[in-house]
Amino acid sequence: MSALTQSRVVATLGGPGTFAGQATRAFTTWMPELGPVQYLSTLDEIWAAVSSGAVDSGVLTSETTNTGLEAIAAHLLAPGTDLYVNGEILIPYHCMLLGKPGTSLDRIRLVLGHGSLVHCRGFLADRLPHAEVRMHDQNSLAAAAEVLAGDGDIAVVGTLLSAETNGLAILEPDIDRGSVGAWWIMSRDLRVSPRPGVLVVGVSSAVEGALGELIGLLPETGLTLRGISAVGGGSIFRYDYLVVCANPDLSRSPQAALAGLPGCRLIGAFESISVDTPSLVGA
Repeated sequence: MSALTQSRVVATLGGPGTFAGQATRAFTTWMPELGPVQYLSTLDEIWAAVSSGAVDSGVLTSETTNTGLEAIAAHLLAPGTDLYVNGEILIPYHCMLLGKPGTSLDRIRLVLGHGSLVHCRGFLADRLPHAEVRMHDQNSLAAAAEVLAGDGDIAVVGTLLSAETNGLAILEPDIDRGSVGAWWIMSRDLRVSPRPGVLVVGVSSAVEGALGELIGLLPETGLTLRGISAVGGGSIFRYDYLVVCANPDLSRSPQAALAGLPGCRLIGAFESISVDTPSLVGA
């Protein structure tokens, strides 16, 4: 195991001022045993770093108010991927529209952003119907630099910390209308919580009826179905599934609850917490 992994380095996207950055800070506050944070430029780099053991853990969003499990399911169920989910934090986005100091909302003709744009579609359609909305092809620092270099007609969706560190003005706060993101921390090790509130199970298409058996088992184990996502299983009409179960009062260990279910693999048994404090959100 590399020295980086031993120090519990956590990889996430962009920088401290991104939504991923603020979620990662929430994790490192909740889990003080985690090491320093390494910021990477793309999702693929994060998956590669965690999968190879170059870092201990990676923090990525699993689903949100406006998006499902599809993206993370495709990665966790991909052939050869043996990563596990070790914790979940639910965080309101509190998206802010940021612009060049001195500009005003009525001057904006271009809005930049990343994944957070999907949460702001209603506001942008209502308040900036004539503005172009574009996914930025680099990172948040580059987007902020583009806003500052412009003549006041460009804005970016970001966090309070991004505004403070990049010298941007807050044109409008809370433009996502209450969107919440679920963030997962993943590693190559299965770290089962003593009191897990969420179970994540991978179901293989190679075993006929495996999904039905898992669903049928839920009532007797005290689990409830929270979410499910299908991923192509390598041939037509065959799918692998990522199944997320809520665990109000699991009477057996997660491993025991799934024992004897062919085609089912425990991917996570972890606690879930909600965070909405000025020190962690929008900071």
